[in-house]
Amino acid sequence: MNKCIFTITVSTAREVTRQAIFYCIVFGGILLILFSFSFTLFAFGEETKMIREMGISTITICCLCLTSLSAANAISREIEKGTIMTLLSKPVSKKSILLGKFFGILAVVFLAFMVMGIFMTVSLCVKDSLEYHISLSTSFAKVGYAAIFRLVFSFLQVSIMCTIAIAGSIYLPLVSNLSCCMFIYIIGNLTHFFLYLFQGNEGGFSWYVTFFYVFFPNLESFYTIGMESGSVKPFSVGYMVLLALYAILYMTFVTTLACEFFDKKECV
Repeated sequence: MNKCIFTITVSTAREVTRQAIFYCIVFGGILLILFSFSFTLFAFGEETKMIREMGISTITICCLCLTSLSAANAISREIEKGTIMTLLSKPVSKKSILLGKFFGILAVVFLAFMVMGIFMTVSLCVKDSLEYHISLSTSFAKVGYAAIFRLVFSFLQVSIMCTIAIAGSIYLPLVSNLSCCMFIYIIGNLTHFFLYLFQGNEGGFSWYVTFFYVFFPNLESFYTIGMESGSVKPFSVGYMVLLALYAILYMTFVTTLACEFFDKKECV
Protein backbone atom coordinates (compact mmCIF):
# COMPACT_ATOMS: atom_id res chain seq x y z
CA MET A 1 0.00 0.00 0.00
CA ASN A 2 2.86 2.38 0.77
CA LYS A 3 4.21 1.97 -2.74
CA CYS A 4 0.78 2.72 -4.21
CA ILE A 5 0.43 5.84 -2.07
CA PHE A 6 3.89 7.05 -3.10
CA THR A 7 3.14 6.46 -6.80
CA ILE A 8 -0.16 8.34 -6.63
CA THR A 9 1.50 11.12 -4.61
CA VAL A 10 4.20 11.62 -7.25
CA SER A 11 1.64 11.46 -10.07
CA THR A 12 -0.64 13.99 -8.37
CA ALA A 13 2.22 16.39 -7.62
CA ARG A 14 3.43 16.15 -11.20
CA GLU A 15 -0.08 16.78 -12.52
CA VAL A 16 -0.60 19.89 -10.37
CA THR A 17 2.81 21.38 -11.19
CA ARG A 18 2.13 20.96 -14.90
CA GLN A 19 -0.91 23.22 -14.68
CA ALA A 20 -0.55 26.91 -15.49
CA ILE A 21 -2.48 27.89 -12.37
CA PHE A 22 0.42 26.71 -10.19
CA TYR A 23 2.92 29.06 -11.83
CA CYS A 24 0.41 31.93 -12.00
CA ILE A 25 -0.21 31.70 -8.25
CA VAL A 26 3.48 31.35 -7.30
CA PHE A 27 4.78 34.14 -9.53
CA GLY A 28 1.73 36.29 -8.76
CA GLY A 29 2.49 35.88 -5.05
CA ILE A 30 6.12 36.88 -5.60
CA LEU A 31 5.04 40.01 -7.48
CA LEU A 32 2.62 40.94 -4.69
CA ILE A 33 5.43 40.51 -2.13
CA LEU A 34 7.60 42.83 -4.21
CA PHE A 35 4.80 45.40 -4.42
CA SER A 36 4.40 45.29 -0.63
CA PHE A 37 7.81 46.99 -0.29
CA SER A 38 6.26 50.17 -1.72
CA PHE A 39 3.26 50.16 0.67
CA THR A 40 5.15 51.23 3.80
CA LEU A 41 5.21 55.00 3.45
CA PHE A 42 3.29 55.52 6.70
CA ALA A 43 4.71 52.64 8.74
CA PHE A 44 6.87 54.98 10.89
CA GLY A 45 9.74 52.62 11.68
CA GLU A 46 7.67 49.42 11.36
CA GLU A 47 8.37 48.89 7.66
CA THR A 48 9.97 45.48 8.06
CA LYS A 49 7.19 44.16 10.29
CA MET A 50 4.53 45.52 7.95
CA ILE A 51 6.16 43.95 4.89
CA ARG A 52 6.49 40.66 6.75
CA GLU A 53 2.82 40.62 7.73
CA MET A 54 1.69 41.57 4.24
CA GLY A 55 4.01 38.99 2.68
CA ILE A 56 2.87 36.15 4.94
CA SER A 57 -0.77 37.05 4.35
CA THR A 58 -0.11 37.04 0.61
CA ILE A 59 1.60 33.64 0.76
CA THR A 60 -1.19 32.18 2.88
CA ILE A 61 -3.94 33.43 0.56
CA CYS A 62 -2.09 32.29 -2.57
CA CYS A 63 -1.50 28.82 -1.13
CA LEU A 64 -5.11 28.61 0.05
CA CYS A 65 -6.22 29.33 -3.51
CA LEU A 66 -3.82 26.70 -4.86
CA THR A 67 -4.98 24.18 -2.25
CA SER A 68 -8.67 24.80 -2.86
CA LEU A 69 -8.46 24.67 -6.65
CA SER A 70 -6.31 21.52 -6.61
CA ALA A 71 -7.88 19.56 -3.76
CA ALA A 72 -11.53 20.52 -4.18
CA ASN A 73 -11.70 18.59 -7.45
CA ALA A 74 -9.20 15.83 -6.69
CA ILE A 75 -11.55 12.89 -6.15
CA SER A 76 -14.71 14.15 -7.87
CA ARG A 77 -12.82 14.70 -11.13
CA GLU A 78 -11.53 11.13 -11.12
CA ILE A 79 -15.07 9.86 -10.52
CA GLU A 80 -16.57 12.02 -13.30
CA LYS A 81 -13.92 10.97 -15.81
CA GLY A 82 -14.18 7.33 -14.81
CA THR A 83 -10.42 7.05 -14.33
CA ILE A 84 -10.93 5.97 -10.74
CA MET A 85 -12.38 2.67 -11.99
CA THR A 86 -9.13 2.08 -13.87
CA LEU A 87 -7.20 2.62 -10.65
CA LEU A 88 -9.53 0.40 -8.62
CA SER A 89 -9.22 -2.39 -11.19
CA LYS A 90 -5.59 -2.65 -10.11
CA PRO A 91 -4.45 -3.68 -6.62
CA VAL A 92 -5.06 -0.14 -5.32
CA SER A 93 -7.43 0.64 -2.47
CA LYS A 94 -9.59 3.74 -2.15
CA LYS A 95 -7.62 4.69 0.94
CA SER A 96 -4.40 4.69 -1.08
CA ILE A 97 -5.99 6.91 -3.73
CA LEU A 98 -7.23 9.44 -1.18
CA LEU A 99 -3.97 9.54 0.78
CA GLY A 100 -1.93 9.76 -2.42
CA LYS A 101 -4.01 12.71 -3.62
CA PHE A 102 -3.69 14.40 -0.23
CA PHE A 103 0.09 14.02 0.10
CA GLY A 104 0.63 14.98 -3.55
CA ILE A 105 -1.30 18.24 -3.28
CA LEU A 106 0.23 18.98 0.13
CA ALA A 107 3.72 18.50 -1.33
CA VAL A 108 2.97 21.00 -4.11
CA VAL A 109 1.57 23.51 -1.61
CA PHE A 110 4.69 23.05 0.52
CA LEU A 111 6.83 23.73 -2.55
CA ALA A 112 4.89 26.94 -3.24
CA PHE A 113 5.26 27.93 0.41
CA MET A 114 9.01 27.30 0.22
CA VAL A 115 9.53 29.32 -2.97
CA MET A 116 7.52 32.35 -1.87
CA GLY A 117 8.68 32.08 1.75
CA ILE A 118 12.38 31.98 0.85
CA PHE A 119 11.93 34.90 -1.53
CA MET A 120 10.17 36.97 1.14
CA THR A 121 12.65 36.08 3.90
CA VAL A 122 15.71 36.83 1.75
CA SER A 123 14.17 40.10 0.57
CA LEU A 124 13.45 41.16 4.15
CA CYS A 125 16.98 40.28 5.29
CA VAL A 126 18.59 42.14 2.39
CA LYS A 127 16.40 45.20 3.01
CA ASP A 128 17.16 45.18 6.74
CA SER A 129 20.87 44.65 6.09
CA LEU A 130 21.13 47.57 3.66
CA GLU A 131 18.97 49.85 5.78
CA TYR A 132 20.81 49.36 9.09
CA HIS A 133 24.24 48.47 7.62
CA ILE A 134 24.46 45.08 9.34
CA SER A 135 25.48 41.64 8.10
CA LEU A 136 22.98 39.27 6.51
CA SER A 137 23.41 36.76 9.35
CA THR A 138 22.55 39.44 11.91
CA SER A 139 19.63 40.55 9.81
CA PHE A 140 18.39 36.96 9.53
CA ALA A 141 18.53 36.54 13.30
CA LYS A 142 16.61 39.79 13.64
CA VAL A 143 13.82 39.36 11.07
CA GLY A 144 14.29 35.98 9.41
CA TYR A 145 13.41 33.74 12.36
CA ALA A 146 10.13 35.57 12.96
CA ALA A 147 9.15 35.20 9.30
CA ILE A 148 9.92 31.47 9.27
CA PHE A 149 8.02 31.06 12.54
CA ARG A 150 4.93 32.68 11.03
CA LEU A 151 5.22 30.64 7.83
CA VAL A 152 5.24 27.34 9.74
CA PHE A 153 1.94 28.08 11.46
CA SER A 154 0.43 29.49 8.28
CA PHE A 155 1.33 26.25 6.52
CA LEU A 156 -0.42 24.24 9.24
CA GLN A 157 -3.51 26.35 8.65
CA VAL A 158 -3.39 25.69 4.90
CA SER A 159 -2.76 21.97 5.52
CA ILE A 160 -5.98 21.71 7.52
CA MET A 161 -7.92 23.32 4.69
CA CYS A 162 -6.28 20.94 2.22
CA THR A 163 -7.54 18.00 4.27
CA ILE A 164 -11.07 19.43 4.36
CA ALA A 165 -11.07 20.11 0.60
CA ILE A 166 -9.90 16.57 -0.18
CA ALA A 167 -12.61 15.11 2.07
CA GLY A 168 -15.27 17.30 0.49
CA SER A 169 -14.26 16.29 -3.03
CA ILE A 170 -15.55 12.77 -2.36
CA TYR A 171 -19.19 13.89 -2.57
CA LEU A 172 -19.20 17.53 -3.73
CA PRO A 173 -18.44 19.01 -7.16
CA LEU A 174 -15.86 21.76 -7.52
CA VAL A 175 -18.04 24.85 -7.00
CA SER A 176 -19.94 23.41 -4.02
CA ASN A 177 -16.72 22.21 -2.40
CA LEU A 178 -15.04 25.58 -2.84
CA SER A 179 -18.05 27.29 -1.27
CA CYS A 180 -17.99 24.94 1.71
CA CYS A 181 -14.23 25.42 2.15
CA MET A 182 -14.63 29.19 2.08
CA PHE A 183 -17.41 28.99 4.68
CA ILE A 184 -15.36 26.71 6.95
CA TYR A 185 -12.29 28.94 6.61
CA ILE A 186 -14.24 32.06 7.59
CA ILE A 187 -15.92 30.32 10.52
CA GLY A 188 -12.60 28.78 11.60
CA ASN A 189 -11.03 32.23 11.82
CA LEU A 190 -13.94 33.48 13.94
CA THR A 191 -13.91 30.59 16.41
CA HIS A 192 -13.24 32.64 19.52
CA PHE A 193 -15.83 35.22 18.50
CA PHE A 194 -18.58 32.59 18.31
CA LEU A 195 -17.28 30.92 21.45
CA TYR A 196 -17.76 34.10 23.52
CA LEU A 197 -20.95 35.00 21.67
CA PHE A 198 -22.73 31.78 22.68
CA GLN A 199 -21.19 31.44 26.11
CA GLY A 200 -23.79 30.90 28.81
CA ASN A 201 -24.55 33.32 31.60
CA GLU A 202 -22.80 31.07 34.13
CA GLY A 203 -19.67 30.79 32.03
CA GLY A 204 -20.57 27.36 30.64
CA PHE A 205 -21.18 26.25 27.09
CA SER A 206 -24.17 24.54 25.55
CA TRP A 207 -23.74 21.20 23.82
CA TYR A 208 -24.07 22.73 20.35
CA VAL A 209 -21.32 25.24 21.13
CA THR A 210 -19.03 22.40 22.22
CA PHE A 211 -19.93 20.50 19.05
CA PHE A 212 -19.13 23.57 16.97
CA TYR A 213 -15.81 24.14 18.74
CA VAL A 214 -14.72 20.50 18.32
CA PHE A 215 -15.68 19.85 14.71
CA PHE A 216 -14.83 23.22 13.17
CA PRO A 217 -11.07 23.83 12.87
CA ASN A 218 -9.69 26.45 15.21
CA LEU A 219 -7.81 28.35 12.51
CA GLU A 220 -7.79 31.61 14.43
CA SER A 221 -5.21 30.31 16.92
CA PHE A 222 -2.66 29.70 14.14
CA TYR A 223 -2.93 33.31 13.02
CA THR A 224 -2.92 34.69 16.58
CA ILE A 225 0.15 32.76 17.69
CA GLY A 226 2.04 34.06 14.69
CA MET A 227 1.10 37.63 15.50
CA GLU A 228 2.34 37.16 19.06
CA SER A 229 5.73 35.80 17.99
CA GLY A 230 7.32 39.21 18.12
CA SER A 231 5.47 40.53 21.14
CA VAL A 232 6.75 41.16 24.63
CA LYS A 233 4.88 38.16 26.04
CA PRO A 234 5.03 35.38 23.47
CA PHE A 235 3.18 32.11 23.84
CA SER A 236 4.93 29.28 25.63
CA VAL A 237 6.71 26.56 23.68
CA GLY A 238 4.34 24.01 25.21
CA TYR A 239 1.32 25.83 23.81
CA MET A 240 2.89 26.00 20.35
CA VAL A 241 3.65 22.27 20.43
CA LEU A 242 0.05 21.57 21.46
CA LEU A 243 -1.20 23.73 18.62
CA ALA A 244 0.94 21.84 16.11
CA LEU A 245 -0.27 18.56 17.62
CA TYR A 246 -3.86 19.79 17.31
CA ALA A 247 -3.34 20.42 13.58
CA ILE A 248 -1.91 16.93 13.06
CA LEU A 249 -4.69 15.26 15.05
CA TYR A 250 -7.40 17.25 13.27
CA MET A 251 -6.00 16.32 9.86
CA THR A 252 -5.76 12.67 10.94
CA PHE A 253 -9.36 12.74 12.19
CA VAL A 254 -10.73 14.28 8.96
CA THR A 255 -8.64 11.96 6.77
CA THR A 256 -9.83 8.90 8.70
CA LEU A 257 -13.47 9.94 8.28
CA ALA A 258 -12.89 10.67 4.60
CA CYS A 259 -11.37 7.20 4.07
CA GLU A 260 -14.37 5.55 5.76
CA PHE A 261 -16.89 7.48 3.65
CA PHE A 262 -14.89 6.93 0.47
CA ASP A 263 -14.84 3.15 1.05
CA LYS A 264 -18.63 3.14 1.24
CA LYS A 265 -19.16 5.34 -1.83
CA GLU A 266 -20.14 3.74 -5.14
CA CYS A 267 -17.76 5.06 -7.80
CA VAL A 268 -19.90 4.34 -10.86
